Parts: sequence; C-alpha cells; structure tokens
Amino acid sequence: MMKFLVPVDFTEITNPLLRLVKMLAQAHSAKVVLLHAVSPILYLPYPESFGMSVVDLELLSDLEKKKEEEAKDRLVGLADFLKPISVELMVDIGDPAEIILEREQSFDLIIMASHRKSLIEKILVGSTAEKVARYTKKPLLVLKGKEVENFRKVVIAHDLSKYAELAFEFALKLLKPFGPQITILHVEETIELPVVANIKDVISERYKEEKTKYLEGLKEKAQREGFTAQAKVIEGKSPTEALLEYLKDNTDVDLIVMGNRGLSTLQRVLLGSTSSEVLKKAELPVLIHRSVQ
Repeated sequence: MMKFLVPVDFTEITNPLLRLVKMLAQAHSAKVVLLHAVSPILYLPYPESFGMSVVDLELLSDLEKKKEEEAKDRLVGLADFLKPISVELMVDIGDPAEIILEREQSFDLIIMASHRKSLIEKILVGSTAEKVARYTKKPLLVLKGKEVENFRKVVIAHDLSKYAELAFEFALKLLKPFGPQITILHVEETIELPVVANIKDVISERYKEEKTKYLEGLKEKAQREGFTAQAKVIEGKSPTEALLEYLKDNTDVDLIVMGNRGLSTLQRVLLGSTSSEVLKKAELPVLIHRSVQ
C-alpha cells in the first residue's frame, strides 16, 4: 500500500489539492496523512531584557495550543471529504518546509500545492514547495497552474541519465491506473568534442543513433505497460527553456515528470537545476523524482 504525505494550509488551493489526492489515493488504495504546520508564536527565545513575564509566556503558549486545536478540527473536516480513504491527521508547530522534510521518511510520495507568489516574495524566500523540492529525498508532486481532473496527457522529461530512468519508472507505476498518453521528451544538446571535423561528424551521428534507440526502447516499455506513448526530441538553448517552450505550445498537458538529478553533457548543468526552474515557471502540475544516493 502506498502512503501519501499531504501538507495543507487551509487556503483556496486546499480543495483542488484534496480532489487530486483523492483521485490518486483511490487509484492506489493508498493511505493519506494530512499535515498542517502551525506558525510558531515564539520564533526565538526571549532574553530577560525583553521583560517577558512568566504570565506572558504562558499566554503565548496557550495561544499556540489553541491554534493547534483549531487546526486539528479543520483537518477532521478535510478527512471527511476524503472518505472512504484511510486518513491520519498530523499537526506540528514550525516552518512548513522543515516539518515536511522531517516527516517524509515513511512516505512514498509528497503531494502539495504551490501558491502564486510575487517576484519579490520569490526572490526573498521562495515557496514552501520549492524548498521541499530542493531538499526532499522523496518523490514530490506539486499542484500548480491548473486543477487536474484526470491525467490524460503527461510529459516525462528524459536526459538519458539513471536519475531520469528512475523518474520514468516511478511515473509509470503512479500513472498506470489512469492510462494517459505519454510523451517521452528529450532536449537535443550539442556535444563539443576536441576532434577533427570528419571524426566529430561520425561520433555525433553514432551518438544520435544510440540516443534514438534508447528513447524508442523507453517508448516500447511504456506501451507494454498499457500506455499510449511517443518519444520526441526537441532542440533548445537549454533544457529549461526548451521544456517551458514545449509546455507553452502544448497547453493540454496535465503533468510534467522530471528526475531531480542527472548530467546531460560535461558542459550542462544538472537536471536538478532544470527541475527547480521548471517548478518555478511552469503553469501546470510537476512531479519531481529524486534519487537517493
């Protein structure tokens, strides 16, 4: 049985998030843990010079406990919506991203939503989802941009690395109950080799042949699992720009899947950086699979 960790903040994105969670949990007979992080009233110990009396500290502690109880009551209402799915409730005090990362170990997937943020907010603090994506060791599905009623068309970005391969395998397992049309998307990159022109052309052509063969193998594997699949190669100045441009031109895509790490060429940044940028800029749900070393 799969187990999903679902952080919620009771804002307007909570209901779309729960509808997505319910769809996935029912498809996999999964257990769901709803987690809410209560912002601490006391972020730092108050020095004596602040003049905080014992009574003041007790009052603040009581307020914190009250916030916890209110959160638990609201989680009960959310759990009712998810019936008949098995749901556990969890409330903790602290930074949401830190709490999620502390609790993630026993889960197969983290499912959360991302708020739209202003440019200043992104520069200063980023989002909780971005922080979790940076440090999590678990697969992370982030709902953003649009609500998903079903997974009909899915793009799996693949840079031919073992990290992308693991993300591909996880995506097939997670999405099999929905049978979406899958596009295995690879960004064409130029390898700069210090060799003479005619030898370079031969090596480049051989590399393309091997790459095409590998991508076709992935497509056939997806088809054997019951998916409608295609392998597609696109060109771009960078993986991030190429992927975002493709998604901009294909607005009917319901989900993009990415590996968290993986080298493309000796001069290319890690795919982990690409996944972070796509998570920030794409206006659709993103599934990031991180490979634990």
